[in-house]
Amino acid sequence: MTRLSRPASAGVAFLLACGVLGTGGSAFAAIAKTHAKPVAHSHPAPPSHSASHKPVDKLAGARKGATKALAAGIARVHRIAAAEAASTVLSADDKSALMTATTADLAALAADGAAVTAATSAKAIQAATQAGVRTVQGAELQFRLVTAAAKVQAAAASLTTDAGAVNDQAAAVAAEGTDVSTVTTPLTDLATQVGQAQTSASIASTTALAILAAPSATQVRAANAAARGDLDAAELALDAADQDLASATAALTALQTPAP
Repeated sequence: MTRLSRPASAGVAFLLACGVLGTGGSAFAAIAKTHAKPVAHSHPAPPSHSASHKPVDKLAGARKGATKALAAGIARVHRIAAAEAASTVLSADDKSALMTATTADLAALAADGAAVTAATSAKAIQAATQAGVRTVQGAELQFRLVTAAAKVQAAAASLTTDAGAVNDQAAAVAAEGTDVSTVTTPLTDLATQVGQAQTSASIASTTALAILAAPSATQVRAANAAARGDLDAAELALDAADQDLASATAALTALQTPAP
């Protein structure tokens, strides 16, 4: 290669290089432009802060059990009230008093249910449940005791009627000039015994009806013991009155029987 031909070759090479670089510059510019654009990345939407999150009720199990027990208690009191209304032994006054008591019992049980719902501890739930149990026990006790007292009153009334019939017959015999003291003496004692039975039964009923709608365990036990004591005394008085009636009836029969 001659000295003269080198510049020409170099120039051509330079021009070719410029062309390539020009093309390369455009490519680099395009690449740079591409990388200059931000790349969009898909991310899951954050949870909405407006969504409500209900806290876990750690007492749910205890609350459910207490609610079930109280519901059973309410059903029991309703059955007691139905039995009271259908009773053929209880007087109208007895039924009215017991209806007032069972209405208060149902209100107390409803309050116990509200206490279970609002309770913040297992101890509070247990206390409300136990209060409901005592309320039902009080309702059952009232029904049994008042019914037992009513039976005493009915028996006393029957004895009084029978004694009246014997006394009328003795009066007819006395009108003939016969001494009927063997008849009237036991009838007098009968009247005393019947009066005692009626008084004891009335006290027992009053004691039962005084049981609160939300009683303590002590009150339930005390009321039961006191009323049972009065009812036992009433039963003893009725037994004595029965014996008096039997004695008076036998004496009257003897007076009415002609001497052989």
